[in-house]
Amino acid sequence: MKIVNKGKEYELLKNILKQHKSKNVCDIGCGSGEFVSFLNKNKFKAFGFDIKIEKPVSDKLFIASANDLPIKLFKFDTFVFKQSMHHIEKNYQEELITKLLEKEYQKIFIIEATIGESTYEKIKTIVFPEREMRLSVLETLHKIKNRFEVKKVKSYGKTKVFNNFEHFFQETIAENDRTVWNKEIEKVVKSIFDFYKGRFYQQMDVYLIQNPIQ
Repeated sequence: MKIVNKGKEYELLKNILKQHKSKNVCDIGCGSGEFVSFLNKNKFKAFGFDIKIEKPVSDKLFIASANDLPIKLFKFDTFVFKQSMHHIEKNYQEELITKLLEKEYQKIFIIEATIGESTYEKIKTIVFPEREMRLSVLETLHKIKNRFEVKKVKSYGKTKVFNNFEHFFQETIAENDRTVWNKEIEKVVKSIFDFYKGRFYQQMDVYLIQNPIQ
């Protein structure tokens, strides 16, 4: 399995989008917009949406909930959820997918960590329901198979490196409203962090959802 860093991950995902003839891309749950910026520098037209955007790196970002995207969705041929679909309420995931695939040419890429195949996910599971959240996406994908074409198009590994525990805590734990944190949990998490020396591994799966071939 190919192991990539952040820059090479973006290159890998770009090649998948090109392979499937994506041009106008909407990144839902874009964070600071790094992937949006990367795509725009690589001949895509990309915009990003998130409920909170800190330290934006692109001028193509907008604050909005996935429940109420203030755009004409038909303008996009591709929607990307890069580790963001599991943050959407389980009962709304299917409805959102249906809304985004209104036109026959539209498609969705969902990129999620493989459950049970990541040192990074294992440490996160200690402090909030990571496994439960990611399972909700798999359940939704299974549920919509009778209406849409759903397939896994790529699996890859990526490394995540944190300079120190404070860096890890701020990026992974501090701002998640589902976090359970106390001195005992902190002690366990710190010991695992020290064991791996701040270097973690994630296995990622890329799913493609599109309208059935006529």
